[in-house]
Amino acid sequence: MFTLTDIRDIAIQIERNGEQTYRQAAANIDDPEISKILLWMADEEERHAAWFAQFQASKQLSEAERQVEEMGRKLLQDMVQGQTFSLEGQELQETSSIDQVVQQSIGFEQDTVLFYEFLLSLIEDNATKKHLEAIIGEEKRHHNELKKLQSQL
Repeated sequence: MFTLTDIRDIAIQIERNGEQTYRQAAANIDDPEISKILLWMADEEERHAAWFAQFQASKQLSEAERQVEEMGRKLLQDMVQGQTFSLEGQELQETSSIDQVVQQSIGFEQDTVLFYEFLLSLIEDNATKKHLEAIIGEEKRHHNELKKLQSQL
C-alpha cells in the first residue's frame, strides 16, 4: 500500500516538522546553552531530511499501483502534517534545563521510531522495507546519541 516514495516523503516531513519546532524554541529561549542544544537538534533533523531525500524509487509502477500509491500518500500526509509527536514547541521554550530538552528530544525520537515500525508492518515490497529499516536505524542512532548526551549531563 505504501511505496518508497511515500515513506521517503513522510520521513522528510517528520524531520522538517522537528527541525522547525527546535528552531522556533531556540529562537524564543533565553538560556544560550539550551538554545545551543536546540539548534544542534534542528541541524540533526535537517541532516536527516537531506539523507532521506537521497532515497530514490527504482521500480516503475503500473497504473493500478500508482492509484494505490496516491491513496497511501494522501493518508500518510494527513497523518503527519504538522506532526511532532511528543515534541511540543511551547514545552521546549519553557524548558529550564538541558536535561529536559534532551529528555523531550529522546521522546520525539522514540515516537518517530514507533511510527516507522508501524509503517514497516504495512509494507510488502522488500526494497521499500530495506529503506525504511535504514531510516529506523538512523532514528535509533540519533536516539542513542541523545541517551549518551543525557548520561554526560
